[in-house]
Amino acid sequence: MKGLIILIAVMGLVLVGCSQDAVNSYGKKDDSTKQQVYSNSWDGNSIIVKQRNHNGDYETVNEITDIDEVDELIRTLGNADWQENVKMDIRPPDYRFSWDSYKHDVWINKNNDRLGLSIEGHSNYGSLSADSSTIVFEIITGVKLENPRN
Repeated sequence: MKGLIILIAVMGLVLVGCSQDAVNSYGKKDDSTKQQVYSNSWDGNSIIVKQRNHNGDYETVNEITDIDEVDELIRTLGNADWQENVKMDIRPPDYRFSWDSYKHDVWINKNNDRLGLSIEGHSNYGSLSADSSTIVFEIITGVKLENPRN
């Protein structure tokens, strides 16, 4: 009987210890990549935006240093419709940029003037509304996103 009580106590401690792995240092469970990435503040380093050229290489097209633009970019991306655990097999991204240590890939959906995004190293995909796509595109490129239906 005493052995059974000790066994149950040890199993309880193991279970409690294992469940602590899923809780971050603030005592809250990390809900998503979105929360992990966009709940941080900007580290102050320039955001270098690169565009894929006709050869498939990436060239720098913009450098974002304005704190208001960065704040709006982060807020807009944080409000994207992110889907977790998505595997994608699509064409190379049209644009790439890094925010803090998170590398973002950006695709322009020519059919409906919206941007699609992923964060390298994470199995997720985000899509932006038409209005949010316009905001993000203008921030990352410095030019207005043209609606292909016009």
